[in-house]
Amino acid sequence: MDEANKEMDEEMKKKINKAIKKSVNKAMKKDVNREMKNEVNEEVKGEMHKNLISRETLASLCINLKISFIILFLLFWFFSLTACVSHLKDAKFFYSQGQKFSRLYQSEKAVASFKRALIEAELETEKHPSAQAFMLKGMAELNLELWEEAEESFLYAFSFGFEKGEEWAREIALLGLASSLHELKLEDSALKIYDSVLDKSKLRQVAVFAAQKYTDAMLKRALQKEGKDKQKILTAALKTAEKLTNKDLSCGFYHYLQSQIHSHLEDYNKSFEEAVMARELGLPKEDIYRDNDLQIVFCYQSLKDKLPEEEWEEFRSRYMAWVRRWNWKDAETPSWKSEVRNASDN
Repeated sequence: MDEANKEMDEEMKKKINKAIKKSVNKAMKKDVNREMKNEVNEEVKGEMHKNLISRETLASLCINLKISFIILFLLFWFFSLTACVSHLKDAKFFYSQGQKFSRLYQSEKAVASFKRALIEAELETEKHPSAQAFMLKGMAELNLELWEEAEESFLYAFSFGFEKGEEWAREIALLGLASSLHELKLEDSALKIYDSVLDKSKLRQVAVFAAQKYTDAMLKRALQKEGKDKQKILTAALKTAEKLTNKDLSCGFYHYLQSQIHSHLEDYNKSFEEAVMARELGLPKEDIYRDNDLQIVFCYQSLKDKLPEEEWEEFRSRYMAWVRRWNWKDAETPSWKSEVRNASDN
């Protein structure tokens, strides 16, 4: 019995040990599984986190690329607009500089400024054609006496909406035709066209050029005549000059023309008055300005011989007041004349 009980106890112990081992194995397996699951979960989370970071990185890169493209586009647009505005602005600036130098009788600087204005205006018409751009181009060409180019520019300006463009182009075309006829010695036909342009032109540069050509031609013709025929031609020329002066009283060049004609008519007092007006209002070129001063001196010398003593003293008093105003060296030496002498001495 005791042996039988012992065997039963041993069997029971074995069963209990087996049961304990099974439960321990199960517990260990569960722990291992948990650990494996945790590791897998961690790996999955890591991968997901990596993917999330890469997606965010890609998204931010895309956004940055878009922003960079927009910035580059805006910069390109801005600099293009700046360049456009710059050409037009520069054309206006250099044109105004040309006018300023013309008023100061600095011919070389004036021509250089008008040429630069023309370059800038041409660049503007190529990149952004407009009525204003072509009008500026035409005005620069007009001051450089590029008649055919100016005519074309004003026609383009008219096509872009500048209403006066066609009219100005027509005036310039007539002026070019008159110049060609004059060169071909067809002076009667040229004079008719000059007279027509002077009567209708509203563009000062065209009118001034036509007036100069017309007056030169009339004076040349008058010098070939004598007596009443000469007087008739000079009177007709004076009438045209007076008409121009009445139409544009502030134009010094028209007073200069009247002074020249009055001198040929031997009315030196009137010639002097018109020459003074011309000097005070301003003349288009330095050579005309100096010629006008020499005309003033010529009138002074001529009246000195012709006027009675009392009238001469009265005139001389007025004359010397102008000499002091102009800072001349003396009654017969304009300031620029002494400057020229000093320059030649140097």
